[in-house]
Amino acid sequence: MTNLAAIKTPLGILKILITLVLVTVVLLAAFGNDGLRLTFGVEDFLGVGTSLGLALTVPLILLAYILGGSLFVMEALLSIVGSALLICVGVITLDSYDHPQYGSPAGKALGGLSITAGGLFIINLLFVFKALREH
Repeated sequence: MTNLAAIKTPLGILKILITLVLVTVVLLAAFGNDGLRLTFGVEDFLGVGTSLGLALTVPLILLAYILGGSLFVMEALLSIVGSALLICVGVITLDSYDHPQYGSPAGKALGGLSITAGGLFIINLLFVFKALREH
């Protein structure tokens, strides 16, 4: 049975917002260098894996909520790991684009968006803890 009301909850709205930011990060990384791939700097593999993996996982969690499932504990763990990884990737990317050889404004935007997505995961974690206490 579907529960479309899950989309209107703070957790549902955050899932949509996080998904939009992560899709923006993935698209910027894929095409942000004048149509070519924009790297995450010296830790490119970590950045690509983290952003793409979470961009696929978060909408699936929202779909599970819509279909009536409860994944609060898994979502809390995902939020902790996701926020740490995205903030680390963002800091590394910003640090990489500080060097004159990279110095791209798009690279700095990529790092900033990664940190923003990490912050959204922290906010999501707080709402998950609230939902766990009420559940």
